[in-house]
Order: sequence, then structure tokens, then C-alpha cells
Amino acid sequence: MQFCEDGVYFHSVPKWAAFLLNCGFLSSWVTAGARRISIISMPCDSAAAGLVTLGAMRHRLSVTAADDSSSHFLRLENLASHSPPGPFLRHQSQKGLFVFDKRDGQGNLWAKRENSSTRIMVIPSNAKAWRIDGEPPVEALDGHELRHREYYERLIDSASPVVESNFTRSDSTICLAGRVAGETATRAMLARVRFQRGDLPIELPTLLAVHDWSPKTVSRVTFFNSRTNQLDRGTSARLVIADGDAAFLRIVDADQFRQSDVIGVIHRTIERDRLESVGRKLADMTQWYVSDTEMLDRLQHAPPGIAIVTMRHR
Repeated sequence: MQFCEDGVYFHSVPKWAAFLLNCGFLSSWVTAGARRISIISMPCDSAAAGLVTLGAMRHRLSVTAADDSSSHFLRLENLASHSPPGPFLRHQSQKGLFVFDKRDGQGNLWAKRENSSTRIMVIPSNAKAWRIDGEPPVEALDGHELRHREYYERLIDSASPVVESNFTRSDSTICLAGRVAGETATRAMLARVRFQRGDLPIELPTLLAVHDWSPKTVSRVTFFNSRTNQLDRGTSARLVIADGDAAFLRIVDADQFRQSDVIGVIHRTIERDRLESVGRKLADMTQWYVSDTEMLDRLQHAPPGIAIVTMRHR
């Protein structure tokens, strides 16, 4: 795998880029449990946030059933394990409110219309037809199969193999929060990075498979426009990578991302008062967060010029 940043000369993937890819990969791997907040500090402005996002996406490609429909079904199963009769459910074609019913002898999950004997089995293939009452429907976007599999396979040394079915199904678990300058500015910065195998160079935005950047292809990363506060699809994410200090400060306390892990990628050439704002935010969060030494131990030593702080909720 060859790498190029804002030029025409391709070379082996540098240590700093490999570290960022690995950081995203590991961050996606440990998203279960207490909420994590991280800051990656870079010596200069770069496409670092995109590389972290790509690493996180690579991990999701190696997970069985890592797609919107399967993730929604797992959520429904988890909710069904709680005390009945809530929460209320709605079906896309069946009228009325439904509640989870007792599982049958084979362990199958059922939903029963309120005050009725009508029951419908809930399975992964029909999970997106169900939604929690008061929430929007789950989006599982169709599109052409994700291409460039050989690039994803070789991004992370010793990573688990990719799962073939993930290349044909959308996933909303990973979110890239763009720069406050807007989506165009974010994509332009990310496009400075290209990967190449053989004679085919591929820009970083293409590999990220954001819906609006590759509209005919299944999307594996959602995009939050920090300028307009709009999410391109889905309702939430388990891991959000914020490109820049302003995007991080906007994301970390946003209601729609309060349950999400957040990685803020900033660079130290910004104005001092902006750096101090991030520092104050992290200091304020120590009331509820502690240093995540477990995560830091999993990461290799950061290359010179890169610093990382990781905290998890108490």
C-alpha cells in the first residue's frame, strides 16, 4: 500500500498515518461500555480526522452483521430483555402500537399489538420495519457494493479479515463530524490524502463511503455537518470523529451524541484562545471522567508531534 499527501510522490504509509488508522480501529473496537472522550493533537492542519475515521470504518468491516438492520435488531433484542410492556413499537405497515411479547420455545422475538392477540415475529431481515414509538424510522440505504476491497484489507496490519456481506449493507455506527467551515472544506482537506495499489490511486473521501460523496454506493460512514448541525442520515452513532476544535466542542455536548464516544482531532497551530477553550472543556469534564489508561495502553506510542488524551466516564 502506497500513500500520498498533497503531492504526486507515493511512498509507504508513514508512521503518523498508520498510528491514526490504528487509533480509529481500536476506538471502534472498544466502543462498548462507559462513554469515552479523546483528543488527538496534531502539529499542523491535516486530514488526520479522516484517517481516524477510515480506521474505525475498517474495524466495522471486519465485524459480522455490522450493518444498520442488524444493529437495530440487536437494539430491539436488548430492549425486549427489559421489564415489559414498554417501550411501545410501531410497524411501517401495521397500524397501532405494539409491545414486546414473550419469546417462544425457540427463543424467537415477537411483538404483540396492544390489547390484541395479533403477533408478528421480529427477525434481523425485517427489523428496519420496526421503530420505537416517537423515534424516526431506521434508514438502511441501498446502493452498489462498496468497491476497493483490497485497499481496506491492507489498511491495518494484523486486522481481522473483512466480512463480505458488509460491503453490500449500509452502516451508521461511525460518524465523521466535519469542520465548521462546511462540508466542502472538509472534503477538500481529506482529498489531499490518496492511497495507491498498483496504478490506481484512490482519494480518502472515496474510501470513507459517505453517502453524499459516493451516492450510488452503500454508505459505511455518516456525516455530521458542523456548520448546519445536520446529520446526513441515521439518528445517532456509537463513535463520532470531530474534525477540528470547534467541531469537537459542538459535538461533545450535543443531545444526539450524548451516548456516543467522541474523538476530537485538533492541530496546535490554531489561536491560543481556541486551544485554551478545548483545555477548559477537558478540565471541566474531569468531574465525570477519569483517564482511560486501558485505551492508552492498547495504543502504540504516538509518533513525535502527536499527543493523545483519552478519558472514560466514571
